[in-house]
Amino acid sequence: MVEDTSGNSPLSDEEKRAYVRSTRRFDLRNLLGALFVLYGIIVTILGVVNGAADNKQTGGIDINLWSGLAMLVLGVLFFLWQRWAPVPEEDILKTLEHEDEVKAEGEGRTL
Repeated sequence: MVEDTSGNSPLSDEEKRAYVRSTRRFDLRNLLGALFVLYGIIVTILGVVNGAADNKQTGGIDINLWSGLAMLVLGVLFFLWQRWAPVPEEDILKTLEHEDEVKAEGEGRTL
């Protein structure tokens, strides 16, 4: 946050866009999507490589393959959800302004 000499902390348009981009980049849906895709790849590979041994234990169902594919689909859905319905820019900036106000109150000044 860049503060000017008057004690306020106005952000330029470029700083606001950078803050919005970084907030959206670390959206929980992206993190969950990445984890599901990663685990889905691992479990799918296990299902393809070691399918016969697991089929005996699960009654003929290749459980690792199917659960791995389901995790891959779920991970992709999380990414699509974040892409189709991103957090509104206004909400992100309101949160930033609220954080600035709370910080200013703690320092004994007003914005």
